[in-house]
Amino acid sequence: MITVIVNVTVKANYLREYKSIASQLTEESRKRPGCITYVFNQSIDNPREFALYEQWASQAHLDLHINALIALLGPPSTGGLLPEKLMNMYEKAQPIFYDAIE
Repeated sequence: MITVIVNVTVKANYLREYKSIASQLTEESRKRPGCITYVFNQSIDNPREFALYEQWASQAHLDLHINALIALLGPPSTGGLLPEKLMNMYEKAQPIFYDAIE
């Protein structure tokens, strides 16, 4: 199992659009094969800060999820992994990948 925690700060002018996309991604991602958990959390103290917590059954499932994000939101920038549209909304982003200890 793979756990991904992504801490982001969203640019102020993208906050409304980002929340809408986060809701859409949550609904769609939870239906994908291999999705164990997929939750966006918004900071109470700073509404521009979010933490995405997601767990996938395998790296292959996570890869399929990333491909689905690209199909939905467009291609990544050169050398990037995630859609450029999404990355442009971030003031900063820090993904951390974990192997679950079972």
